Amino acid sequence: MPLSTPDSRSLHHNPCSRRHLTPRRSPPYLLSWLAAGRAQLHVLDSLLFNSWGLQGTKDPFQPLVITLERNPMGFIPDDVISEIRTRTDIVSVIGEHVTLRKAGHSHKGLCPFHNEKTPSFNVSADRQYFYCFGCHKKGDVFTFVMEYEGKSFVEAAEKLAAKIGIEIPVSRDDPMQRKQRSERSRMLEVNRLASEFFCAQLRDPERGAPGRRYLDRRGVDNETAELFQLGYAPDEWRSLSDSLAAAKVPAEIAVTVGLIARQPRAGGYYDRFRNRLVCPVIMPGGEIAGFSGRLLESADKSGDGAEKAGPKYINSPESSVYKKSKLLFGLNRAREAFRKTGQAILVEGNFDVISMHQAGFEETIAPLGTALTNEQAELLRRLAGEVVLLYDGDGAGRQATLKALETLAECDVAVRIATLPAGDDPDSIIARGGADEMRTLVDRAQPGIEYFIHEVWGRSARSADGRAHALSEAARLVHKVANPTKRDLITDTLAIAMGIDPRVVWRAMQQGARQRNARQQARPQDVGPMGSRHDNRAPDARETPATPGPPPPSEELQLMALLADHPQLMEAAEQQDVFSLLTDARLRDMYCAARQGSLMLSAAPDDISPFIAKNVFSGAYATVQDPIHCLLEVAARLRYKRRRHQMADLQHRAEEAKRRGDAELERQLVHEILTLRKQVD
Repeated sequence: MPLSTPDSRSLHHNPCSRRHLTPRRSPPYLLSWLAAGRAQLHVLDSLLFNSWGLQGTKDPFQPLVITLERNPMGFIPDDVISEIRTRTDIVSVIGEHVTLRKAGHSHKGLCPFHNEKTPSFNVSADRQYFYCFGCHKKGDVFTFVMEYEGKSFVEAAEKLAAKIGIEIPVSRDDPMQRKQRSERSRMLEVNRLASEFFCAQLRDPERGAPGRRYLDRRGVDNETAELFQLGYAPDEWRSLSDSLAAAKVPAEIAVTVGLIARQPRAGGYYDRFRNRLVCPVIMPGGEIAGFSGRLLESADKSGDGAEKAGPKYINSPESSVYKKSKLLFGLNRAREAFRKTGQAILVEGNFDVISMHQAGFEETIAPLGTALTNEQAELLRRLAGEVVLLYDGDGAGRQATLKALETLAECDVAVRIATLPAGDDPDSIIARGGADEMRTLVDRAQPGIEYFIHEVWGRSARSADGRAHALSEAARLVHKVANPTKRDLITDTLAIAMGIDPRVVWRAMQQGARQRNARQQARPQDVGPMGSRHDNRAPDARETPATPGPPPPSEELQLMALLADHPQLMEAAEQQDVFSLLTDARLRDMYCAARQGSLMLSAAPDDISPFIAKNVFSGAYATVQDPIHCLLEVAARLRYKRRRHQMADLQHRAEEAKRRGDAELERQLVHEILTLRKQVD
């Protein structure tokens, strides 16, 4: 139900509602509205800071006294608020989110509230205040926590007080206060309760045994498990739902955050996370945004146990607190390491992050099961000096690396890329060679452009078509770079490495930009609700494919077609780990969506190429007698093909090592080639 004000228009248009409005000059109707309770707190905070701020003041660091408005009904005594403000180091608090450097009497950094390349965000330790000369955001330490973490004033005060050991005399058990909490706060509270439940189950001597066995097998010690708040979801249908019900948690909230689901026929609710090792996604403020659950091997493999098991991974659904495009796994523990090392190490999976942290690489983070997004890249640009990409050493990992490189280049993030041996991932490297081998790989990481030249140009076919495709890939990367000077330097570097005139790269980039613009302009659009324009067409076989590049390998198309015609094969596909066999990014994205429970057709992107659509959704495998046999056959062919590619890659790297005179690396690569050859033969 929307909050009501005496007259929201009067708050914005009344002459008193500008910067001269302070608690001592507030009109009577506002003071009476303030007494209505805590529910208006967040709205009023927004009105104060967005409408009554410091527009027109000469001194941007002039404090704004709003004690009464921020503290309705005397929830927190004024002397406690004053003590929190005085004892809190604003530079330390903001420095957890922004890289700050000393500049005279203040500290400067890139503003966390808008996109900028030159630091204009100032923090004054003396005045305990911040101000951005770019977007004009300003305030004290309370304001920063409220704006950056989306908290109310009371929530921000509670967090800051906990940091410095101040106890706030607030009654937390008042029923009216609980009822008036914001939806976001209640969702975070439910996630916190669920996290405590999962952690308690993992510690339980009997119930948590499967989870502890899995962690032992992965080499995760107790200290690391506690740092990441890892937990275990028992192999039961109602253990969590019963626990939440006992805590008086409304079932609707637990459904919204994806902890439980409704039983459509029998009524009631059941747990979504069952027999899973649970990794909570922890936000920078310490709140639990959501969960990722990894299926464990069931003790009961008979009967319909396989049917009950479900997909290998399940994650929390999108909600107001869980937005996977903006979150990074491990960020809450990595920020301090960002400042110390000046870099972030980006890996693909949660357990890669956990293994890296345990080995001492605390600057490691990962996206939440999707390709790196612009929002995540912008966050890393603000917090770390550079990003080291450390993706898996297979074909799919290389494709993901190139895609992440484009995203980081578009956001003007410095990138280096560490190349892992074929078939390895960060977890396996640490398990085999420990922190020393990983440190060597990270320290030897190549600049992003050098890696790109080796991967795209060095591996391209020597034919004119192959070189033209590689050039279009290079042009697309250059086009992503926003900084003109940097773009010129990259163009020259690419041209020299490719042995072509820089003007050829420029022409390819301009041609690619024109083609993209033409496709966007040719796309028919309809006017939707509220005047928004949206694409309302079905895929048309005549249109130009939106995704450039060659068609996917035929075996991968056959695999996806099988899964499209026989969704019940998804569990068998997970057991065969077919995701690791997919090298085409478009098919990988479709597979990821499908294994979360979506139909393959609904998981297909809107701009899927006609060629892929025709091959995947033609129904070619709908009538096969033994679909599981077909799946195993296709998976076997893909594994054979992958090993052949791995051998070719190792052969190429061995030749490069021999050319450089690195005899030790050459011997290691030759040994790996012989091992793979035995598997192929």
